Amino acid sequence: MSFADVGRAGRQRRAAPSSASGAFSAAAAGGGAARSRGGGGNNNNAAPSSTLQPGGGYEQVSDSIVQYQRNVALLEKLARSAGTQNDTSVLQTQYSVQIDVINQLGQRIETQFKAQEQRISSLPRTEAGQLRTTHVKLSRDYRQVEQQFKNVQLDVK
Repeated sequence: MSFADVGRAGRQRRAAPSSASGAFSAAAAGGGAARSRGGGGNNNNAAPSSTLQPGGGYEQVSDSIVQYQRNVALLEKLARSAGTQNDTSVLQTQYSVQIDVINQLGQRIETQFKAQEQRISSLPRTEAGQLRTTHVKLSRDYRQVEQQFKNVQLDVK
């Protein structure tokens, strides 16, 4: 089970294309959950507080991590063009804007994690156990992509 499967009981993932890599490839290839759920998926607030919801409200966190990963992949593509004949002021502007977008997404994910931590602390121990496991897995996935983001920034400097 990956972070993209949170709250999707009975749903099969699509196979990832051979160019995708890491734990995020199946989720990115499947388009994330925002497209498959109703309601537009554009709500930037922390996950809802309903404990009856499958996945305990972590779907939004998962979607944000997938978006973060996609933006890091785009930044990597821009970084590969740095120092080549394609390196223009437009590319440098795109690179800077992409870093800003990724930093904003990171802040949103951190806020969502904090909201979920507070929610878990207020739940009975029996209900909180599975959510803690989900929280740990999503945190690990996010930290992995966050490190990838930092590495890209270091490679370009």
